[in-house]
Amino acid sequence: MKKGILLLLLASIVLSGSCAKQKPKPADHPKNRIFVGFSMGTLMEDRWIRDRDIFLSMAKQNGMEVIVNNANRDSDLQYRQVMEMIHQGIDVLILAPNDCNSEVKCVRAAKDKGIPVISYDRLVRNADADLYVSFDHFKVGKVMAQELLKKAPDGGYLIVNGPESDDNTRRIQDGAMSVLKRPMESGRIRILEKTWAEGWTRENAYRFTSEQIRKNGRDIRAILCGNDSLAWGAIDALAEAQMIEQVAVSGQDADLVACQRIANGEQTMTTYKPIQKLVEKTVESCLRLAAGQKVPGQGTMSDGTYEIPYVLIDVLPVTKENMKETVIRDGFHLYEDIYQAKE
Repeated sequence: MKKGILLLLLASIVLSGSCAKQKPKPADHPKNRIFVGFSMGTLMEDRWIRDRDIFLSMAKQNGMEVIVNNANRDSDLQYRQVMEMIHQGIDVLILAPNDCNSEVKCVRAAKDKGIPVISYDRLVRNADADLYVSFDHFKVGKVMAQELLKKAPDGGYLIVNGPESDDNTRRIQDGAMSVLKRPMESGRIRILEKTWAEGWTRENAYRFTSEQIRKNGRDIRAILCGNDSLAWGAIDALAEAQMIEQVAVSGQDADLVACQRIANGEQTMTTYKPIQKLVEKTVESCLRLAAGQKVPGQGTMSDGTYEIPYVLIDVLPVTKENMKETVIRDGFHLYEDIYQAKE
């Protein structure tokens, strides 16, 4: 009798081990619907809320069931949330990582269960994701630098990058430097100082800019900021020093408050990234990957170890002069919302 019980126990252990890599399915999961997990590193900025809302709407239109989790800039929490999504039986994981290096474990956990992974807007390094869908961040940096040079063709520049934990910051800086290299070599402009603002926080940009104003004062002619939150912090510091009119400031994401600052002459430009197009490509890719198909990318991009197929979405500069032809025409923001302070 004891021998029979022992054999049953051994058999159960072998069976459980052989099923370890099968994808668990919750009992109430509809078999005819694609089940997608969208793991977001943050919802702190307006643009990420817009990503979430557009994706939920478009996914529903395409018959998808979606779980969205916000890691609130906590990589450990993001990993736990991804593991829970895997346990719930997702068919595809969309990952907007908090940290481009730490979230490799999220990608590997999903792929170990046979779940394809889309690296969304931020590339996870050394992870071998199935697809990278993002905006052209090299071009983001280029258009920032081009617009700043129009307003500040000479003098001192500050650079307020996003955090080094975000792979996009390097691409943005590379794009900007491809434009600034020649005027730097000719001596027309010089980089006074640069920083990496952890968490993309407005407070870090404010502190850095305030310190540089005390150090370099009126030598500052332009500030290249990695996004609109950083631009906001830099502009707060410039306002305190009564230097807004003499310093050109760039941003990214076309946040409503940034567009309002541009309309009021406080910010030089922002970079418009059409989120609707990014989400459309992501939804299309989910459908293909869930069906076991490969997604035809525009090429491949190295994540540090692997070549990842990518789909890049174009971006546009937004200035006081072209506001109506960009974000307003596309319905990204309403005219009355941007110009309310002037009415």
